[in-house]
Amino acid sequence: MPVTAYILKGVRVVLEYGMLLWLLWFVTRLARAMFREVRQQHEVVKEPEVQRTEAVVTVLEAQEPELQGQRFAFAEEITFGRGAGNDVVIPENFVSHKHATIYQQGNQYVIEDLGSRNSTYVNGEPLQGAAYLQAGDEIRIGMVVFQFER
Repeated sequence: MPVTAYILKGVRVVLEYGMLLWLLWFVTRLARAMFREVRQQHEVVKEPEVQRTEAVVTVLEAQEPELQGQRFAFAEEITFGRGAGNDVVIPENFVSHKHATIYQQGNQYVIEDLGSRNSTYVNGEPLQGAAYLQAGDEIRIGMVVFQFER
């Protein structure tokens, strides 16, 4: 009988410690999965790198959540409008299908309104034809405000 008692006691100890080790393994896996998910949700979105030969327009204000905070880098030309063929599509009724363009001329960038009905505004003033852009200029097309960076 004492041999049976020792065997049962040994089995009980193995089961207790086995259950404890399994519980510890389970909690560790669960904690890793939770921390991985939290880390992915709070991952810092890295801004796209801009080459020295590129300029950038950044959305400062927009009613469309998909545009808010977006950055658009370009080298030679970028077009704005409601039509799908534009580089920056602004889905608003105040924006023409082909509303405006910014293009490189020599070492500077020029913004040109393409005959839109509701005009393009640079630093709060309506754009008449074309104008040279400086770093920090604010451009408003419809209800979207961009900042030009170089």
